[in-house]
Amino acid sequence: MSDAPVKNRPIYREFRNDLGKLTFNSKPIINSLSKKAEVNVDDAESVLRAIEDHLRFTVPKYKLPAFYLLDSIAKNVGGMYVSLLHGRLTKLFIDMWRSVDDMVKSKMERTMGTWRNGFDGGKRNLFPEFVLRKIEEDINRLKARAKETAKMVPESTSDDLLDNLTGMQSYAKKRALEEKHQSAQREVVARADSYNGSAHHQRQHEQGNGHHKRQRTPDKIK
Repeated sequence: MSDAPVKNRPIYREFRNDLGKLTFNSKPIINSLSKKAEVNVDDAESVLRAIEDHLRFTVPKYKLPAFYLLDSIAKNVGGMYVSLLHGRLTKLFIDMWRSVDDMVKSKMERTMGTWRNGFDGGKRNLFPEFVLRKIEEDINRLKARAKETAKMVPESTSDDLLDNLTGMQSYAKKRALEEKHQSAQREVVARADSYNGSAHHQRQHEQGNGHHKRQRTPDKIK
């Protein structure tokens, strides 16, 4: 994919707008846009750039219809479009392949299978063999890496999940009992403090009364 300025901006914008309507695998829309690409073959670079940028920026669920459009243009128009795709197809394919789910990956690989030995009575590939082989090598490498990553993640069995759940429940019960015990302790301490305070106040009151009782009133002078 190139970040160079688009050669024919109106054609580019027109195809970008059209691609925004391609939200599902619509054969009539794909056929119409393929014919439009054929009419604008002199601006093939701008047309391909519009499709590339759409695949680059649109959400994954809308990428497959645009990929089928690219396949249709290459097969039914060919010529300049196929030539321009030689040097950019691998990156375009792999970037999209990385961003979609397994079902779409499978459909992409199945479509790629039609690019080999499907032309001139099975004598010619749609794209050069070295391009197709490079895509296959990159896909295999990514699949192998995904398998290695999966091996590093331990599998959780139903028994493991049950044990984890039981452990979590036991921990929750233990924490609840601890909190209940701590709450009871705080209540006991609070009551003790309240009792001690009341008792201290009562003693002070009694001592004060005793002091007054011990004092004698002086005899009046006769």
